[in-house]
Amino acid sequence: MSVRPSRVVGQSLALIVFFYSSGLLGAFADRSPSVAQAQGPVADGSGSVADGSGALATIEITASRIQEPTSVAPQAVSVVDSATIRSQGVTTVAEALTLVPGVEITDKGAAGAQLSATIRGSTSNQVLVLVDGVRANDPLTGLADLTRLPLDNVDRIEVVRGGSSSLYGGDAVGGVINIITKKQPRPFAFSIENGSYLPQSRVVGLGLSKTKEGASASDLVDSQKLSFSWGPRVGSASFRMAGGAEQAGNNYTYIDANGDQRQRQNAELLSGDLALGAGLDLPDATLNLDASGAYSKKGVPGSEALPSLTAIEDDSSARVALNYNADRFLSDAFTLDATAHAEYASVDYVDSAAPANNGHHKSLTAGTELSQKAYLGDAFTLVYGSSFSWIGASSNDLGSPTRLTGGAFVEPAMTIGKLVIRPSLRYDYYSDFSPNAPLGGIGAAMGASYELADGESLKANLTRTYRVPCFDDLYWPASDGAQGNPSLKPETAYELDVGYERSRQAFGFSATLYARYAQDVILWEPGSDGIWRPSNYGVAFYPGAELDLHAKLADGLEVTTNYSYLRSFALDGGLGFADDKRLPFTPEHNLKASITGNLAGAAWTLSETFVSPRYLNTANVAMDPSYFVLDAIVRTHVNKRFSLYLAVDNLLGEAYSVVDGYPMPGTKIRTGLEFKP
Repeated sequence: MSVRPSRVVGQSLALIVFFYSSGLLGAFADRSPSVAQAQGPVADGSGSVADGSGALATIEITASRIQEPTSVAPQAVSVVDSATIRSQGVTTVAEALTLVPGVEITDKGAAGAQLSATIRGSTSNQVLVLVDGVRANDPLTGLADLTRLPLDNVDRIEVVRGGSSSLYGGDAVGGVINIITKKQPRPFAFSIENGSYLPQSRVVGLGLSKTKEGASASDLVDSQKLSFSWGPRVGSASFRMAGGAEQAGNNYTYIDANGDQRQRQNAELLSGDLALGAGLDLPDATLNLDASGAYSKKGVPGSEALPSLTAIEDDSSARVALNYNADRFLSDAFTLDATAHAEYASVDYVDSAAPANNGHHKSLTAGTELSQKAYLGDAFTLVYGSSFSWIGASSNDLGSPTRLTGGAFVEPAMTIGKLVIRPSLRYDYYSDFSPNAPLGGIGAAMGASYELADGESLKANLTRTYRVPCFDDLYWPASDGAQGNPSLKPETAYELDVGYERSRQAFGFSATLYARYAQDVILWEPGSDGIWRPSNYGVAFYPGAELDLHAKLADGLEVTTNYSYLRSFALDGGLGFADDKRLPFTPEHNLKASITGNLAGAAWTLSETFVSPRYLNTANVAMDPSYFVLDAIVRTHVNKRFSLYLAVDNLLGEAYSVVDGYPMPGTKIRTGLEFKP
């Protein structure tokens, strides 16, 4: 099979970026005390924290719930801060995660289509997504649709790679994504953007009715997006507001299986979101109230093989949370973090051509999260907490299932010289399937880190994690050729991570080796009667490695490169290691890189992603080919308040799909205007 010139050029550029950065970073590693790698929160929103020694200052990260330098955390952690989000020109939470090592986004192409994340070869419902520490996974499907979580109000995104059930309970098998919203005061800012596709002719119809249409100038104004934010302070109180609106035709062209150039149909999007918040500074504490909502109306085009040209979906969601965070509670030895929250989501799917497929689903969650730190000496810190929630759903398919959960965790941290040992344990009770899992859900971990120097450490972490069956798994009715299984047990996994991390102001590097063994994985398969049912059938093994490198070079040039290797093994159905069968949808190689710099007063970023071929089934007889995507953005200031940017997504026009049967857009040009005092 022939190789397209764009792919050869693109992959060559990727290798140049990789070897260029690898060869030069050592020379510039400690050249000057510039800002640190994007590793944590700071008051000015820059995403960098330094204490003057060249190492990262004390911050709080999702990996441990204890304030500490990231180098001390037992797991691999990545943080995408607001400065990185802006420099890359991304517009969604999913796009902000694309350059994180070990993370893959399940993308069906059209803006507004469901987006979910996988980590280290996990399924999407084995990744726990949090918003300010509160669960965002859908109880019906088990996964978190990232399109319901707008980027307008995001301060940073913390990603923990590896199992975290010992702290957060079920679903954290592959890892945790914690989206931290903006809390600091900020001046009014807004941006507007237009998205364009180059007008091209396309084929319409099939067989003898197939004809060719000319290019349409409307493709130049295919999408528009508006976003704004504002956060004034009044005395000890602060207020915040952020939101946005978007419309998109998603009328991009693609090459179908017959080699014809066609245009995506029934993919229109209209969406909006709004987030409101208020904070109050109290003695040794803060009180924050946040409320947000999002709505979208979109066409559902379906796959190439099974298009749905009349299907429309309405999605709405709302969240509210009240948080009290005290650095000192009763005495200097204790803190307190308490959150009460509620979440609502609804999905209405209507297809006038196939009304039997119509679906109307709603879910409501209410709960509390409590955690406390006890400082029992310079060498011993104890963190413990609990959570409670009630989950109810209403669905024309599932009826009205409910779930009551309760959990508690404990995490001591013991320091012995330069060695930090951190075991953790969590137990969760689930009311609707605990009779089939009398031990409920148990997450456990033993982590340790050894400080070699400031900002430089060795790490190791051993975890037991699990995923609970979602409502679809348990309660899907015996209709349409499928039926749920109320006797399911939780999936379980065991994972070992070992790694090295160097986090310095001008240079950061980490290397991690890991291996995860999963059992009782829930798989839907047809029975002898032809009915698809889920069962605890799957067994799999995931050995892998991750390399992550970041450096500030001369003249403001920044380079980030990471490489992920995953050698998955399917071990169910009598398969063994000798059969050497890869798991579906898990690429073996993944190379990501970005270069940011300034030229003639303009800031620019060039980003690339290379993904190796992925098998489509455990028989390993069919696969999606590899792909290489190159994105670019240039931003220049008109004056002190206004800036213009030009972004080109998929610069080389790569024809590819992330999900088989769902073509991704070709080259898209985005132009925008930003106002920021």
